[in-house]
Amino acid sequence: MWQQRTPSSADARLPASVHLVTGVTGQDGVHLARALHAAGHVVVGTWLPEHRSPHLVHLPRSDRLRLAALDVRDDATFAQLLEQHLPDVVHHLAALSSVGDSWQQRDLTDEVNHRAVVRMLARLEEHAQRHGRAPRLLFASSSEIFGAAVPGALLDEHSPLRPVSPYGEAKARAHEAVVAARSRGLDATSLVLFGHTSPLHAPRFVLRQIVRQSAERALGRREVVAVRDPSVARDWGSAPDLMRAFAAAAAVERTEDLVVATGRAHTLGEIAEWAADAAARESVDTSGGRTDAALVVGGPDTARPRDVTGVCGDASRAEAVLGWRPTVPLRAEVERMVRVDLRRLRTGVEEDPALLDLPALAPAGAPD
Repeated sequence: MWQQRTPSSADARLPASVHLVTGVTGQDGVHLARALHAAGHVVVGTWLPEHRSPHLVHLPRSDRLRLAALDVRDDATFAQLLEQHLPDVVHHLAALSSVGDSWQQRDLTDEVNHRAVVRMLARLEEHAQRHGRAPRLLFASSSEIFGAAVPGALLDEHSPLRPVSPYGEAKARAHEAVVAARSRGLDATSLVLFGHTSPLHAPRFVLRQIVRQSAERALGRREVVAVRDPSVARDWGSAPDLMRAFAAAAAVERTEDLVVATGRAHTLGEIAEWAADAAARESVDTSGGRTDAALVVGGPDTARPRDVTGVCGDASRAEAVLGWRPTVPLRAEVERMVRVDLRRLRTGVEEDPALLDLPALAPAGAPD
């Protein structure tokens, strides 16, 4: 762990707005912190030290990156962080992120993903009363709030909330709490994130599983890539690409709830084919592994009790308000993930600061 130091004079010359990012050691937190830091901002990132996140190595080593311990259920400590750092913006990313696990953890999911947000909003309102203003809150909402939309539907900020999982229900309640706080005058908004991935995606999630298996197969370490249902289709994007929307929302004068998505759905079967092709191109003549097309078979029956497939997000409002639109095709992000996982497998080092700087693979075929 690096030591916090007094900001240097060089740092003082930067446009140093202060951004409090909860969950900074998660996939999204790392990508957002890197983007904010690169733009010259001060980042106060919260984490749970007892979780010993492997992603710490990917955070900038800088006087403008400070870490603070926070369990988001502890609103008193959150209030202390507001007083200590006086942030201009709070990006609330920390959450329990598994939809599947939420069926076995209903109460905990609601406590972390809903009730903790309500208490956080109350603390921000108290802060505004003491200081005349509160930081802008940017809340990471989720497409799971829309639930059982008709497959093929294009969802936007006016789509009804119909969650079908404990995770979706908790996020929907938190989303509504943000709307209510904004109606009371708090500068608070939700960015409704559709699915997103990157090399930092946790191994338990399906896209990372496909990528990892594809890399192992290319290196001759497995025979097949197992996918439970290759027909499942969702609107997935690049995590660092979607995190740019948070940075953009922090910079505009007006905020409102906005959908952040690619507007295109892809199946797990497609993604497995992309991953296999990328792994083959990257490993040919170097590994002696498999370079033919992946064999996609039914994997373990780990389906969510109620799954949502085929819906896409309409991010046209985010483009109008923020100037944000997706710039990284999902296929390009998947190919970068393959390159990173091949490096991990070859070296035996799972997390290395250089991994996120690996160049993209040469383009293959048509864009996604």
